[in-house]
Amino acid sequence: MGGILLMGTKIKATHDAELFAVEAKNYSLPVLVNTQLENAYHELELLGFPLSMSPFQLLQTDYRGEIGANDLVNHVGQFVKMVGRYVCEKPVPTKNGKMMWFGSFLDAEGNFFDTVHFPNSTKTYPFNGAGC
Repeated sequence: MGGILLMGTKIKATHDAELFAVEAKNYSLPVLVNTQLENAYHELELLGFPLSMSPFQLLQTDYRGEIGANDLVNHVGQFVKMVGRYVCEKPVPTKNGKMMWFGSFLDAEGNFFDTVHFPNSTKTYPFNGAGC
């Protein structure tokens, strides 16, 4: 009868004598393993972005592009491949009424780079939502 009373001052007497001797059950909980990857997926589900890992660490590939945003100045006029996390896009009509887009991305080091998507390439390479 020496318990903590949270919602009152009276303790009801219980009369729960057993007809047969019943052995007490011992329940054991499984060991729950929580990994950094699981945490990142929970954060992504709850917040919309991961906190414990970079979105680039969630990719199934280690490829981060040929260059980063800070190295673009050394490759003016050249064809390069980059991997970036989508930030936003802005559709703009051309003077001919066709649509083109400006996109903003973050590279693996957290540096911004902007892209221009001309009308002839947007049908082949459209924006497919958030992600890398």
